[in-house]
Amino acid sequence: MSIISKFKSLLPASSRSLHAMYHELGQMHGQMGQMWSEVGESRYMLMDIREQLKQLRELRELHSTIHSMDARQMVLLWELYRKEGESLADAKKRLVEGLDPASGSNRMYQLACAQLLAEFDAFCTKNGLQYWLMSGTLLGAVRHKGFIPWDDDLDVGMTRADIQRIIQLVQDDERYRVTVRYDWYVNCRQVRFCYADESVPCFIDLFYFDPVAHLGKEAFVAREAERAALEADLRADEALAAYWHGGAQFVSEPSDEAASVAAHFDTHVAALYEKGVLTESLDQAEGLIWSIDNVNSGVAHHTWYLVPKEAIFPLCRMSFEGRDAYAPADYDRCLRDIFGEYYDLPQTMGSYFDHQLDDALNNADVREHLEALAAQYRSDQAL
Repeated sequence: MSIISKFKSLLPASSRSLHAMYHELGQMHGQMGQMWSEVGESRYMLMDIREQLKQLRELRELHSTIHSMDARQMVLLWELYRKEGESLADAKKRLVEGLDPASGSNRMYQLACAQLLAEFDAFCTKNGLQYWLMSGTLLGAVRHKGFIPWDDDLDVGMTRADIQRIIQLVQDDERYRVTVRYDWYVNCRQVRFCYADESVPCFIDLFYFDPVAHLGKEAFVAREAERAALEADLRADEALAAYWHGGAQFVSEPSDEAASVAAHFDTHVAALYEKGVLTESLDQAEGLIWSIDNVNSGVAHHTWYLVPKEAIFPLCRMSFEGRDAYAPADYDRCLRDIFGEYYDLPQTMGSYFDHQLDDALNNADVREHLEALAAQYRSDQAL
């Protein structure tokens, strides 16, 4: 028998619990050691976060410095470019409007898309549908009388009622189709007008606008709240989780998954109508609002989401690549709301072309289709 065991045997029964207490103290000591270890890790994590915040501040300061240097260099360059007696605004306009158009395959693709736009214009006119050029397409029409030299897509705005009509009209059309798909990353309903021939990569993005009963802060706040609720519902839908979280960015109609996503969108759009934020009647609306179906561009860019009706209607005709298309009545206001000083050159200049088009443009069959459409556009333009 060990000395400790012999000693314990001499103690009264109540005293023998000291061993259990000692054992518990040992366990507590071990737990405290683990806690100190975790505290130590937390301290290192906190130090790491502080270091990251420090680096972030340094990056912001560097960005501010670069931006300031860029601004000073731009002022100097504009002064060198500006002619004697010419205003800075006129100098910017002269430079931008004098830029050469795209060339080669990119230009061929642009002209093929321009042909689609011309046909879309005729289709809408025939069926009593209203559309208007917007975003970069409107910017290109005003500044370049066509595509921005480094751009490759077409954007138009339409009311929800007209987009729904166009979807119905093309269901049995042999030349055109409309695709509807949902983007998980940015939670949007993406609608595109295309040729029925799926080998032709040209498309027009159709963006939803809803008639809003009253312009003002309340409508904007209600729209933002409903958009946030839509995003929350999409991410909380367990039935969609496996599909979305499986790495799929898009889900397209028709499919069961698309039907589920569409139901969420439709529910929250209906809620805005039920609350009186939106109205079915365009005649009774004070304006139009960027629909919750579309991508949210960030709080800093939301100022143009609410548009007075008179800024859009009555639509005007504007030249685009030598043919006329519809544009907002007050296109200058629309462009300033979106881009600010829209004759300034963007920092992303030259990077807009979709590089995924490269494979398509290198495909002999696709090139043949695009060349035919571009040739048709040039021929019709010459008439």
